[in-house]
Amino acid sequence: MNFDPTCVYIYRTDISTDTAPFEHYREFAATALRHLDLPLPATGTILLNPNVTITAPADQRITTHPGFVAGLVDVLLERGIERERLIVGEGHGKPDEQEWARVSGFTDGLAPLGLDLINLDNAGGIEVDIPDGVVFQKLTFCRQVTECAFYINVPVAKCHNLSLTTLAMKNTQGTVLSPQRHMCSVQAEDQPFAERAWEMTDRGYSLHEERFCHKQSDKAVARLQMGIPQLSIVDGLIGRDGTGFNQGDNRPLGWTLLGASEVLVDVVGTFLMGLDPQATPYLQIAAERGLGTTRIDEIDVVDLSIGDRLDAVSLRRMRSQPPLMPLHRVEGGHAARFRPDGSLVPWALDRVNQHREEQHLPPIAA
Repeated sequence: MNFDPTCVYIYRTDISTDTAPFEHYREFAATALRHLDLPLPATGTILLNPNVTITAPADQRITTHPGFVAGLVDVLLERGIERERLIVGEGHGKPDEQEWARVSGFTDGLAPLGLDLINLDNAGGIEVDIPDGVVFQKLTFCRQVTECAFYINVPVAKCHNLSLTTLAMKNTQGTVLSPQRHMCSVQAEDQPFAERAWEMTDRGYSLHEERFCHKQSDKAVARLQMGIPQLSIVDGLIGRDGTGFNQGDNRPLGWTLLGASEVLVDVVGTFLMGLDPQATPYLQIAAERGLGTTRIDEIDVVDLSIGDRLDAVSLRRMRSQPPLMPLHRVEGGHAARFRPDGSLVPWALDRVNQHREEQHLPPIAA
């Protein structure tokens, strides 16, 4: 099937377990990608960027599974891409590189293919301007990201305490050099607003959360400025709810999404995870900034198995029930980011309410 950059493609398989063998991931990814004729460049490097933010075993589903990446590499090699042109990399920022690659399964998973998981931080960075940036006017991206001929973004489908879902948009944080990479925290760019960070905005969440969402859109704009062809392909065989890290459970999903638009891929992925893209702050702001729509019925979602566009009714049947619920830390443990009525609970509610108490305002209920 010819690749249409305005579409999001879905490929599905049956799965009922919360872990799967390496070869299951590999064949799933390869079969999905074989359905699409990608406009791959004749020269230059092709960068595959999995989510390997922390050192964690692949079956924990905090990180992209190495088997999924191996399946993508298989197809690229089948299509005549020389091994020397392929890079599998992520920005790590810590000194435990060998342990990081080994524990996450990439050392053993990629070795038979003649590849390694490399730390993108080691080659330095290139500064990219952001027209009309809200938080960032410039971002420094890892050099291989700015110099590759084709970028393949390979996130895992999971929840996150702040962004709610970690899919294509947030995964590209690993391509930004530190300290700008640490967008969840209060950064140098946030200092003029630090005293107001936990103020509630008219959107129904804190200024800190709003600025985090604009950082994601600033990053997406910067990536578009590079003019590098890209594909996001989500490792959604098995997903994870919770915080995005150790607090959470694996959930069988049985799908992968492929698309050129990070925003549209994330809208469809968020919807399939059982959440509302229109109530997801980073997607709301991306839509407001003209980067895509949050309305699932406005996106052409094509089933790779049959070649047909799926209507909203068909997509609703594929949604996870119950939803994969994002959790955030509160006093005494963790709590859901969405209430039973579907309304959003502000991130870091304890800090928000502490600020409101100082301002003699009533607390916000969880």
